[in-house]
Amino acid sequence: MNTLFIIFLLLLCFFFLLKSEDITRAQEDNYATEEEKQEVKGFDENTLFSPYTKQEWRSYQHKKINEGRKTRLKIMITYPNKTAVTGAKLYIKQLTSDFHWGCGMTHRILNNSAYKKWFASKFTAADFHNELKWYYTEPTQGQENYTDPDAMLKFADEHGIIVRGHTVLWDDVKYQQKWVRKLSPEKLLQAANKRVDSVVTRYKGRLVGWDVMNENLHHNFFEKRLGKNASAYFYNRVHNIDPDTTLYMNEFNTTEHVNDEWAPPEKYLRRLKKIQAYPGNSGMKMGIGLECHYGAEPIDLHYVRNSLTLLSQAGLPIWLTELDVKIDPTLENKAQLQVIYLEEILRESFCHAAVKAIVIWTGASIDGCDVMCMTNEKLENTPVGDLIDRLMEEWKTGNIEVVSDSKGISRVSVFNGRYEVTVVDPVTDVSSSVTFKVDKVSIPDGNVHLQVLG
Repeated sequence: MNTLFIIFLLLLCFFFLLKSEDITRAQEDNYATEEEKQEVKGFDENTLFSPYTKQEWRSYQHKKINEGRKTRLKIMITYPNKTAVTGAKLYIKQLTSDFHWGCGMTHRILNNSAYKKWFASKFTAADFHNELKWYYTEPTQGQENYTDPDAMLKFADEHGIIVRGHTVLWDDVKYQQKWVRKLSPEKLLQAANKRVDSVVTRYKGRLVGWDVMNENLHHNFFEKRLGKNASAYFYNRVHNIDPDTTLYMNEFNTTEHVNDEWAPPEKYLRRLKKIQAYPGNSGMKMGIGLECHYGAEPIDLHYVRNSLTLLSQAGLPIWLTELDVKIDPTLENKAQLQVIYLEEILRESFCHAAVKAIVIWTGASIDGCDVMCMTNEKLENTPVGDLIDRLMEEWKTGNIEVVSDSKGISRVSVFNGRYEVTVVDPVTDVSSSVTFKVDKVSIPDGNVHLQVLG
């Protein structure tokens, strides 16, 4: 009896230790917007975060964003003789962000100037829906056509939009051309090698990354025909052609579905390590691609958090490559529910610093709106578009104006990225500007020393 009582007390103490940590987190960021307080008929948002409150969940995210996405700067302003400048005006402007908002893009953008303008005004990254896939560029054996992806990449380059190479090969049998399915293993290897050499050589050095073998945890078209190391072999071949570009595994249900036995984070990382262990692949730059098609079953935010935490430990860049949220169309509040779930997924994803980009799938309804769109055909925002615009603003540093104190010091906290800082001498009104990179690697101690001309 005494032993059971002691065990009960130990468990109770452990529970309160955990809970006190969560309460401390909540106290660090005690806020909730009016928008967050709104209720949706027949739906209790708090069920998403149980056993935590929404405030506790937000507090943790806020803490992680401050730790991983932002840098606290102490800016010292002096004259050339090292005298502190009191009352100097500083104008701080963010030029670029280390985090990329991206969107799916199709060939329909090529003949639509309004769509081009909309896309370029919002996004710094793109993922082509189909235009780089093998079945698109070579539907008939021996007849390659890169007209659309060439033009789309040209548009992206002209507007500073980085593009992912999606995808070199696809392991799903249903996305192979009929002529590919009919090939013998020997002929298949020849054709696949030709495909790899053609597309990778054509765009070498122009893409931010390659999806080499798409969805090779759920599917095994090439492994069944060419052997268990087929994926690793093709990663090696792409790497040898384009060694400076990051190569991704791109997979679905790794964060979305807790019950998917084919692609949980543990299996994802095991397959990635096997690819890295293949002869010749040890120095290969690799990244983690997560499709993030949510909504086929109830969304488990705890699983999203735990999955991204585990994957982040690999120390590799993570891209969310095709993010959307599907809601049962028969539900009365489907539009509101879609926005609620989407916001929680985006907020949770953003608080993991290893997530370098989020690609929305899809942007404008011009490209089809089977699951989710940011705009209608007139490029007017949907509720999804309103949400994403709001988060885009929230997750960047607005223009900042500060004045140095009596010691010539100004303190600010900014999102990581590239900045222009203009300093105005309080006596002569002469200004000087400087640009520099802000993150915890570039400025590990957070100290910046600037001089005014005097």
